[in-house]
Amino acid sequence: MRIPIPLILALGVVVGAFVTIVIQINIQVLGSWDSRYAAFNGTHVYQTGPMIGTRYKTLYLGYGTAYFQNPVSVYYLQTVRSGSAGGASDLGGYLPIRVIIESGSLPTNTYITWTDPYGGATRKLYFVAGSNRGYVLGMYKTSTGAQVNVAIPVYYVVEVSQVRLYPMERAAVVASEACSVVRNAGFTGAYNYVFAVLDNQAYDCAYNSWSSTTVGWTQVASSATTAALYPSPTYYRVAVTVGSSAISLYLSYWYTLDSDPGFFTVRPG
Repeated sequence: MRIPIPLILALGVVVGAFVTIVIQINIQVLGSWDSRYAAFNGTHVYQTGPMIGTRYKTLYLGYGTAYFQNPVSVYYLQTVRSGSAGGASDLGGYLPIRVIIESGSLPTNTYITWTDPYGGATRKLYFVAGSNRGYVLGMYKTSTGAQVNVAIPVYYVVEVSQVRLYPMERAAVVASEACSVVRNAGFTGAYNYVFAVLDNQAYDCAYNSWSSTTVGWTQVASSATTAALYPSPTYYRVAVTVGSSAISLYLSYWYTLDSDPGFFTVRPG
């Protein structure tokens, strides 16, 4: 039985001052951050420690408004490789920021497939069971027309019925595992690469070696103390069923900084 809130308040007045009424509202943030140096306090994502020593540092995966103590430049991941042909086949732009488990359990050791609602490309997500490692998978096309299969390693954190993820630095990448995941993803490219996007590094699965590459980071603010993180549209929700589990993928931009701003805070939404 549901009792209207006005009636509850009226009852509180009648019974007297010994009745305390508590109305709790749970706020959920649609986005992700690196929990090693950031946290969510109910309204803002804020910096809690020094940012990691990568060329690009995760600010926030999602949308909102960011504030910085010191001026910094802000970027989003547009393509996995600057100079690639672009278009629907490129991996970048709207990527997973949150996964909501609607029913069942989180699908692990399997490929979660969806169609990019912005560009129409097929993309996949893979969570390794019993670990904090996952992979965002897709393809890009080079300027010569060659197709390349790509895995972007990410961390994932399960929070009850939600999964938060953020990009992984090169030092933490398990290259052999990543190559196995991308090789078996069912993409049609002739080459397989793993991109540590925060470090601008690519791992060639044929030659088992890392090399520097130019990831397609697009600048959205320069020497700024405030930055608007608002792609258009702000996000997509994609419903996916894997076996007996139903999940929702939330897709938006991955935002990074080129230096530690002293402190930052992001107001989501």
